[in-house]
Amino acid sequence: MDLWAIATLAAVLMLGAILTLYNSRQAQALREMEQVLSDWYLMQVAERREKQRQAVKVDDPLVWLGQQIDLTLTGVERQQEAAQAVSFLTDNATRLVVSPFSPDRLKRVLKPLEARNGKVANLVDPLLGRNPGKVQVEERSILNAGEWFDVEAGLVGQALGINWGEPKRLYFYRVPLAEKK
Repeated sequence: MDLWAIATLAAVLMLGAILTLYNSRQAQALREMEQVLSDWYLMQVAERREKQRQAVKVDDPLVWLGQQIDLTLTGVERQQEAAQAVSFLTDNATRLVVSPFSPDRLKRVLKPLEARNGKVANLVDPLLGRNPGKVQVEERSILNAGEWFDVEAGLVGQALGINWGEPKRLYFYRVPLAEKK
């Protein structure tokens, strides 16, 4: 009886070892298959995006930017290369500043550029206005502005002569115009 118990136990252990070996091999094969399928999918997406990239066009950069936040832009006021920002005039009592920099980063970049140095600083309003607390900021990205936002934003930047590349997000700053005293 002991011999049969030992033989049965040995057979069960050997069967368990064989099953474990084959299961690990199957798991490895499934992981490799997942990687191949993932690579194939990414290749298909990249190919589709590349074809679409050729077809994406922005006819009027001012209209495209205005559509992003429901404003009518009337013209470019100025550009700030270091901040990668462009300031636009609108048809209401605001100025629109567009930059790929977040509010905190934009303020850090602008601070040394707009340091007060004599009477010249009083002639030109700072990029974000004299009262930055009243500036409204809206963020646009692929998540809320469409699948091809990055490509379109890059084309808009090129048309405006500013190097945004293909930004993952753009920040739209609504700056109230200073009241004349």
